[in-house]
Amino acid sequence: MESESSSQSRTKLLVTWGLRIVVALIFITPALLTLWGHRIMVRQFDALGFAPWMRITLSSTQVLAALLVLVPVASLAAAVLLLLIDAGTLIAQFLLIRGGYVHLALFALPLLALISLQSGRFDKKLAELEK
Repeated sequence: MESESSSQSRTKLLVTWGLRIVVALIFITPALLTLWGHRIMVRQFDALGFAPWMRITLSSTQVLAALLVLVPVASLAAAVLLLLIDAGTLIAQFLLIRGGYVHLALFALPLLALISLQSGRFDKKLAELEK
């Protein structure tokens, strides 16, 4: 019984770290492109009417949060911050730019899985299923 529990906790740890890495890569890539001034990213911020400082601030915050996802103590808070950034971006894309928002919803899937896993909600649901 103990080895089964140990195996489950090891699997959970591996899945959690895998999700952390995936989430970090998913959010760091577009943030760095935006920070580096990639033409398409800058054009999107211009279309929204944001000043360059807003683009730099949001992108820097996204990079910082994506890196903090990899720090176990800060991972849950960073994941929630990334979810808020993603939700804001999704709303802006949907209402103002009117297109290209499907990938933002897909970004949220591993993020939501990570939040669920780290918050303990996954363990509670699993325990309910075992009863």
